[in-house]
Amino acid sequence: MGMIRDLQYPEDARKELTSLCSGLAYYAAVAVAGAALSKLHLPDGAPDFTVPFRCGGLEQDQAVRREAPALFARFSLISMISRFEIHAHNLLRQRRVLEHLNGSNKRMDGPSFWKILTRVQTESKSGPVKMCDGLVIAKPSAALKEKMEWLEGLYRVRNCLAHRLGMVQMIDVKPLGVSLDQTKDDDTLKAIWLRPRVLLDGKEVQLPYTTIEAAQVKVDFEPYVREWKIGAQIDVSPLDCQAIAISLSMLGQQLQTDFEGEMNALLGITTPAHAASGK
Repeated sequence: MGMIRDLQYPEDARKELTSLCSGLAYYAAVAVAGAALSKLHLPDGAPDFTVPFRCGGLEQDQAVRREAPALFARFSLISMISRFEIHAHNLLRQRRVLEHLNGSNKRMDGPSFWKILTRVQTESKSGPVKMCDGLVIAKPSAALKEKMEWLEGLYRVRNCLAHRLGMVQMIDVKPLGVSLDQTKDDDTLKAIWLRPRVLLDGKEVQLPYTTIEAAQVKVDFEPYVREWKIGAQIDVSPLDCQAIAISLSMLGQQLQTDFEGEMNALLGITTPAHAASGK
């Protein structure tokens, strides 16, 4: 298990947020790389023999380059949700450690720490949505609940992309709390995230952007809803991945605010509102 390092609160939680945002930006960049790869042609129209043995050849290489934007975007989205899941897991572990140290036993020994790790691993099986709403945060604020809607839909999309290659099935559209045999053929898989908009004189500038002065434009965000029926193929673009990364970063920042609020109350720490948010 290694050495047990003393937890530094709130510094370690804020480091987790920094790591989350960095990871989201990294995986959003993966989606951009897919768009770049699609523009690269195979040299001399020959298979890529970067490795000495191949399963497949020129036809598969051409297909991968042609479909790279969608393929990389799929990997990007799956990875971003997984990265957020890791973040929630790490915050939950910090919470359980703080709760233990704040209890009757003010010290942490090996068996106690192992018990905490086992408990957190079990709790994490509930998924990132439940972890954020009820575990990492016991009583989420209205602001956190509002942003949690982004994660709930995207988590379903991630599962469909990871386990069913993006082909929507009954399990993907099944409403929470409803058995599979009660699912209706008009149920849909819905995801919401924030979409950035570039406005010029109050009107949205459509892609591709022309050269405009920065002082002339305004950037805002609006909720963007995607919906898929049973049998539909989920498609996300590199641009979608940028918006999803921004949305999850904002969710992470709100989760941090709620986390520090509850931990400060647990530990009896009184801080100004701006300090609790890490600003």
